[in-house]
Amino acid sequence: MRFLLMSMVATGLFAAGKPVDFLREIRPILSDACFQCHGPDESTRMANLRLDQKESALAKITQIAARVGETKPGRKMPPAHAKVRLNAAQVGLIQKWASEGGAWQEHWSFVAPKRAEPPAVRLKAWPKGNLDRFVLVRLEQENLKPSPEADKPTLLRRLSLDLTGLPPTPQEIDAFLNDKTAGAYEKQVDRLLASPRFGEKMALHWLDLARYADTHGYHIDSHRDMWPWRDWLIGAFNRNMPYDQFTIWQLAGDMLPNATREQIAASGFNRNHVINYEGGAIPEEYQAEYVIDRVEATGTTWLGLTVGCARCHDHKYDPIAQKDFYRLFAFFNNIEEKGLDGQKGNAAPFLKLPTDTQATLEKEMTQAIAAREKRIEDAKIADRMAEWEKTKLSKMSAPARNGLAAHYELEGNFNEATGTYLHGRYLGLPPTASDGPVGQSALLDTGARIEIPEPNGFNEDAAFSLAFWFRGGNKLEPLTILTKKNGAGIEIGNDEVFSIGDLRRGAHLVITLTDAAGGKRVYQSKRPFPYNEFTHFTLNHQGAGAIELRMNGEAEELAVSGETKPMGIRNGAPIVFAQMIGSLDDLRIYNRELSAAEARQLAIEEPVRYLLFHTGIKRSKAQAAMLRDYYLKHDSGDELKSLYARLNQLKAEKKQLDEQIPSTMVMKELEKPRESNILKRGQYDQKGERVEVATPSFLPPMPSSLPRNRLGLAQWLVSKEHPLTARVAVNRFWAMYFGNGFVKTVEDFGSQGEAPSHPELLDALAMDFIESGWDLKKLQKQIVMSATYRQSARVTPELKERDPENRLLARMSRFRIQAELVRDNALAVSGLLNGEIGGRSVSPYQPPGLWEEVAYGAQFSAQRYEQSHGKDLYRRGMYSFWKRTLPPASLAIFDAPDREKCVARRATTNTPLQALALWNDTTYLEAARKLAERSIREAGADPAKRLKHMFRLATARYPSATEMKLLQASLDGQMAEYKASPEAARKLTTTGESKIEASDTVELAAWMSVASAILNLDEVLTKE
Repeated sequence: MRFLLMSMVATGLFAAGKPVDFLREIRPILSDACFQCHGPDESTRMANLRLDQKESALAKITQIAARVGETKPGRKMPPAHAKVRLNAAQVGLIQKWASEGGAWQEHWSFVAPKRAEPPAVRLKAWPKGNLDRFVLVRLEQENLKPSPEADKPTLLRRLSLDLTGLPPTPQEIDAFLNDKTAGAYEKQVDRLLASPRFGEKMALHWLDLARYADTHGYHIDSHRDMWPWRDWLIGAFNRNMPYDQFTIWQLAGDMLPNATREQIAASGFNRNHVINYEGGAIPEEYQAEYVIDRVEATGTTWLGLTVGCARCHDHKYDPIAQKDFYRLFAFFNNIEEKGLDGQKGNAAPFLKLPTDTQATLEKEMTQAIAAREKRIEDAKIADRMAEWEKTKLSKMSAPARNGLAAHYELEGNFNEATGTYLHGRYLGLPPTASDGPVGQSALLDTGARIEIPEPNGFNEDAAFSLAFWFRGGNKLEPLTILTKKNGAGIEIGNDEVFSIGDLRRGAHLVITLTDAAGGKRVYQSKRPFPYNEFTHFTLNHQGAGAIELRMNGEAEELAVSGETKPMGIRNGAPIVFAQMIGSLDDLRIYNRELSAAEARQLAIEEPVRYLLFHTGIKRSKAQAAMLRDYYLKHDSGDELKSLYARLNQLKAEKKQLDEQIPSTMVMKELEKPRESNILKRGQYDQKGERVEVATPSFLPPMPSSLPRNRLGLAQWLVSKEHPLTARVAVNRFWAMYFGNGFVKTVEDFGSQGEAPSHPELLDALAMDFIESGWDLKKLQKQIVMSATYRQSARVTPELKERDPENRLLARMSRFRIQAELVRDNALAVSGLLNGEIGGRSVSPYQPPGLWEEVAYGAQFSAQRYEQSHGKDLYRRGMYSFWKRTLPPASLAIFDAPDREKCVARRATTNTPLQALALWNDTTYLEAARKLAERSIREAGADPAKRLKHMFRLATARYPSATEMKLLQASLDGQMAEYKASPEAARKLTTTGESKIEASDTVELAAWMSVASAILNLDEVLTKE
């Protein structure tokens, strides 16, 4: 049960002898134990009794008090089959409430906030504003006193981490310490609020709400680009965009009159959801899921309610009917999107964001391409090609047969076509026929094993050639296409398959010559070939182990490794095709070298000759396109050939330009709205009653002056009469500073959420926020300027016993900084941090092989982790590439979410894995080395000064005498250890890509170890 009365008593929230507080003491019990059967959900309601409504509950209050106190199992409530039981204290509270007349209050969060007068307090010198008076009066009621103000270094470090996410520099600390003026602290607050780092820190929390990621999610989880929206978000916070405008732009920026590019880009908040394009998935199902996700994310972010609980039925605890859910659904159901999309990157609708130069160039290229395509169409190509086909075949010769030792047409089989009877022998499953470049091809899979007799000895001293078409299958690991049975001889295959863009996979062709003794010479194509497309290979063995390769008729450069002398590769064993996944076509084996013209003829001319010769076959679109392409490139006349060449060049240039232009997914309304219905049990294909857009009936109605669309919904959310929006925002910001909000359940302000610890203060701050014009920076300043915020985080035994979670605010909360800030902090104090703001996500150090564990296919993007290098390794954690199925490992270990759903409150755990990461992860080891080098460089030769400087960089204070002894002892021990093992010192200090400054690796390793220990201190990882 969420509300434990013992803990309430322990924290002094409810004093004995006072009248029962319905909102704090009774409503939570009713919600937990009774609403399942006597609450908002009509489908499960029993006895026609609603305990969430005043009239119904008070009419039966005597019976309620009697039934909860019953001893007879058949009459006791909750009944024996219920999952919830009431303890004696809870029964007593309900009975006392009934005896006092059943005071009733509507749920606090559904009633508009009211401003209470700041209370009078006894300790008049402590408050620095009205905020503190609300806190202090509560403390005085509990006979507690606030904690002293934190010392200046601690205070500045706390403030810097809270407002920028980065620690203060020694120079900033010194400036604060030396400023003795009354406004010294406020100067620091203003400086940090004005820092561009403020926008990054505030955006970090919002990214969780927006479920921001760099991939689509679901099983393929390929790449998307939403970083322009993230850039907008950072800028919005830095510009101090009013929160009402901030809300409207994100929910409906695209619907504003004459919407600017920036306003449209801001609407990407609700395009950050997961997107699917899985084969076999149902588009209508996923389109509904996207809309449901938007409703839930909007409900969590602005309403602080679990509206998603009403997807399948009326909410069990809050007055959100299923019909209310689908009325909200209707606001978001008119987006011009497909249920399955995103295979090639961003899913429509998206906004391209070219520079002025790019936009001009794109327009010119589009016009130039259209003009050339029209000129080609005007040339009546179809008619000209029809005439061409009548005569072209007679001008084309068949491939040369001299020296042709064997020819396998591979029309679904391995029969030899020259009459030598060197037919293939099937030792496993036979191949199947599939379309190929020259007629049909032979499709092989893992069950196939085929042997063909070797037509000559493949002698190392003799010339021979192999020519064939190959298309890979779905095997991504290295593949052997053909090999010699007994080891020595020739083997042809490819290395590991990888993405080459445009949803295409590629691999390098690998040719291995092996002698009887096991010596090898390996040739590898320097360029990859498209793995899922047919490619023609001509391999010439020139004698003495020399190989020449042509791909699609063009010479290909080869990388050579292994033996450099001719090897004895003679082997009369059969050629084997075993467990090959892919297709082969038109395999030819010659006992001589093929010329460049002959290789080109096989690759370019022969597929065309085949189609012209076989006039009776029905051509596929691909075959027709291939013929048209050949004609325009080779036989259409100089003018058309030149025109077509320039057209293809322009298309390639435009494609390259398009790849350089960033885009971001946005909202865009359909011209004709979709029909919205209640979905029975939340199933996309079980449509019930049709619904129109409307806001939940238990909240203030949307004024008639507002449009009935997303723009109107956004404007309704930030109306002054709305009871939730300002409260939810203020509570979330408070939690950012204090670890807990006034309402601990930041994501749930409903009946199952926790009641606010300081309701009057929450309302006062909410009203201040609205009346300030929704001024975000003013709200932050109001909080951090307070005496409440400035308190020491030291926990006395009394406070630990009475208020372990610091709900009474008699001190400052102490908790570990966010995952991204753990990393940022290490980079900052070491001097490694790259301070660039915004831009594309980067890929810092990560253990190898993680992405491959969840990869789907090499043709898709974001399947293999490609680490960044140089300065990109040291960008802030918020810019790390975020793959939903495997978030950044160094962040996930410190409780970063997967960003599949809107998250308002991160979990905080402490595990041994976190310590292991800090001691062993490349990022933190490299940071320790740079911290050591920085201390050596900046503090001089004196070890004591170095230790003090290093410690202060990390903690913002100087070490005590005891701490100095421990640090010195650690240094001495490490120095002795690495003097005895200089190789270990070398290995340690070469961790990471940054340049090593120190020449003495033994000394550097010792200092690096001390720096690593300091970076692992609880004080460094914690906001004091």
